[in-house]
Amino acid sequence: AARIARKYSTPVFILSDTSLATRIEAFDEPDLSKLMVNPKPDLTPRQTFKPYPIDQITQHVPPGTRILDGRYPLLAGLEHDEMGHPTGSPKLHMAMTAKRRNKLRKLAEEIPVPEVYGDQEGDMLLAGWGSTYGPIHDAVAMARENGEKVGALHLRHLHPLPNGLEKIFEKFKRIVTVEMNDQGVYGFGQLATILRGRYCEPKITSFTKTDGLTFRVKEILDGVFKGKSFAARHIPREGAAIVHAGTAPENVKSTREVVPQGVG
Repeated sequence: AARIARKYSTPVFILSDTSLATRIEAFDEPDLSKLMVNPKPDLTPRQTFKPYPIDQITQHVPPGTRILDGRYPLLAGLEHDEMGHPTGSPKLHMAMTAKRRNKLRKLAEEIPVPEVYGDQEGDMLLAGWGSTYGPIHDAVAMARENGEKVGALHLRHLHPLPNGLEKIFEKFKRIVTVEMNDQGVYGFGQLATILRGRYCEPKITSFTKTDGLTFRVKEILDGVFKGKSFAARHIPREGAAIVHAGTAPENVKSTREVVPQGVG
């Protein structure tokens, strides 16, 4: 996020959800030297410098850096010229807007296209972001075990979207986003609305819920494969002895619990 913000001189918002924010997970300590380089401010006076050039991406100088012609770069929340001074020029506003648009287009070219998990083409592609990663991948694995041609796509960048997603979408008959939000007035989740607006693709639909609970595998299977019955795999695990009131111990045949995956 910091690298993108510095390279393209643009704000970066990191999306999260409650499940991710409250989760505990062990991971290897990252090598920060490979992730981000902390630049040292260069306060040397500049000969000539335009902090907001129209013909290239803005490269901000540290606040307070003096330009040799005696001026200082300005920061303003209004539309501005190449030196940062507020302006009401319609032509300059159009040029600056085009410049910002082109920055996002260049960023979209740099963002890697996410890999498809499971089948690379088929009947259905499940898409999501954030904490839906695990349930979606488990649902795809179980559906494939039952003969379905299905894949999973997990997005890490939502705006701009990476170039090349349309080539993935072309290989599937249906694209279903699995989302923890409301379907809204028009019947689609927020991610589905973004993808439909970007690609004008009517085969993109969504499966949503708003109970605030993490998706379970069985929920996804029942929601996107309506009319088909997928029996949850039974994973035995050691549990406490099963004792019912009024039941003799000799009538208890097993002390193992059987826990269906994705439910309970």
